Amino acid sequence: MPCLEMKVPALPHPVPSTRLRALLEKPGAAVLRRNSIAEAPGHEDAQLRNRVRVAAVLVVNLTDPPKPIESAKPDATAASTETAITAVAADPDADPLASSFAKGVEIWMTDGERATVALADHEEISGALAMFDAWLRLTRFPPAFQRLDRRLVGLSYLFREGLSIGIQGDPAEVPPEEETFFDCVAPIPEIDDFREPRFVVRLPDPGLAYFHDLLRSASAWLDNNSYPNILGSR
Repeated sequence: MPCLEMKVPALPHPVPSTRLRALLEKPGAAVLRRNSIAEAPGHEDAQLRNRVRVAAVLVVNLTDPPKPIESAKPDATAASTETAITAVAADPDADPLASSFAKGVEIWMTDGERATVALADHEEISGALAMFDAWLRLTRFPPAFQRLDRRLVGLSYLFREGLSIGIQGDPAEVPPEEETFFDCVAPIPEIDDFREPRFVVRLPDPGLAYFHDLLRSASAWLDNNSYPNILGSR
């Protein structure tokens, strides 16, 4: 059966690639954060719940807080404010709140012995959800599902900070032998490039729906919460 593969680089990017990480790691900044643990009702598997956790995060820079909206702009609406808050991290000059406020998710993963965390901005979640939507459509067609299960095809999404999530068939449990190395490896590789050491967590088939629901829960919470209610008014 297909599984969810989550891979994190051994070392983080030297320079933050997201607004969330940039603000959390900003030198000399006093930071206020609010976390909300994402829930996935209907998933009671303790093993899954102990392998991955997703938290929605709001962060504000208290040293340089967002400036209040000028009263001279009566046509500014809540929608335009929200658009400014969720501007793309790659163009901070286009967003006056880029250095003052950020929101996104913390994704914690463990392989049972070690744990790691990856950060993502709010607008990145939609890309990951699109991958899961493609997965749901693909499961309705048995031939396509069989190709996915055999690692002939695969789905993946790469977050800015390096976390890669992918949907493909379970890799072979027994490493390929030297004499038949590439004869035994599926078209979607089951092995990692030795030059790129990574932390890898694989969740079984039920983990696909579980992680999908966690991301949807976190995204919905972030859609309804932002800087004005960072202290928890709702």
